[in-house]
Amino acid sequence: MSTELQIALVLGTAFLWITVTLTILSAIDRPERKARRQERRDVRADKRRIEYRPVAAGSHPQGRNRHPRARRLHPH
Repeated sequence: MSTELQIALVLGTAFLWITVTLTILSAIDRPERKARRQERRDVRADKRRIEYRPVAAGSHPQGRNRHPRARRLHPH
């Protein structure tokens, strides 16, 4: 066997070994990463949820027309 062929064989084997190892490791970690991603998504959804508070009795006088507040968009 020539030296160039031996070097190519060693490098090819090393590349294949690294590829297989990383594939196996990422497959093992996938369910945990998916669970963490779902948890972060749930936390963000909880922050966006609006909590409504009941109106105190007598806080709205019956005789007046009340103008609703204009909604403002806030950039992220």
